This record gives sequence, structure tokens and C-alpha cells, in this order.
Amino acid sequence: MRSRTDRTDHPSADAVPFGISRRELDARTSVVAVQGDLDLATAPQLKWMLLDALEEGHSHLVLDLKDSTFMDSTALGVLVGVSRSLGADGTLAIVCANDKLLKIFELSGMDGVFAIYPSLDDALEHTRGRTAETG
Repeated sequence: MRSRTDRTDHPSADAVPFGISRRELDARTSVVAVQGDLDLATAPQLKWMLLDALEEGHSHLVLDLKDSTFMDSTALGVLVGVSRSLGADGTLAIVCANDKLLKIFELSGMDGVFAIYPSLDDALEHTRGRTAETG
């Protein structure tokens, strides 16, 4: 299993240091929070953190991007791949209120593919609603 918290500093002095953490809310729900840029260098850490959660039986995932500053197509590809790995009763909800990141989802057409919410509470409400439906 990968570390629950990984940090990598980007070379740019302006960049927010990359950080990723995961916490389990219950037997089926995990929240993965990302800080900084999601790009070619950091997307693999996101991929493994989400896949580790799935392997451990957490079929309801919430990706919290409230502290993320950038996302490229590599990270979008990771999200698509993880989404495809979810079982029929699995969910992936994304927390994102950053206009720049929302624009990336919109321009790529992924805003209609993913369940994106402005707050963690909204994303958890969606996930918990799906959990109740699938029992």
C-alpha cells in the first residue's frame, strides 16, 4: 500500500507544494485531497492513491480539489481510468470550486462526465445518496 500522505515540491518558487492525502470515512467511502498542481509529474500519485482505495474496498471516492491550483490532461486521464475501474455500485464525486480547474473540465467535455460539486458536503451528500440507493 502506498503512503497515505505524499509530498513533492515543484521547482517553481511560486508553486504550491504538491500534497496528497486520503482518509476513510467509512468502510466504503474515501476522500482523497490534493494540494498544488496535478500534472505529468504528480498524476501517477493520484492514480495510485485512488486505486489503493478501490483495492481496499472503498467503492465510493471523493476527490477534493479545493486546494489544487492546476490540472492537465494527464490528471484527467487518471480520473477517466479510475472512473472506468469503479464497479456498478461505485461513485466518484469531485469537489472543485476553482474557476480555472472548472474551465479545464468544461473545455475537455469532462464536466458532463464527472459529478462535480462546489463543496465537500455536497459531494458527500451525492455519495451517501448513491450508497443508500445501492445498499
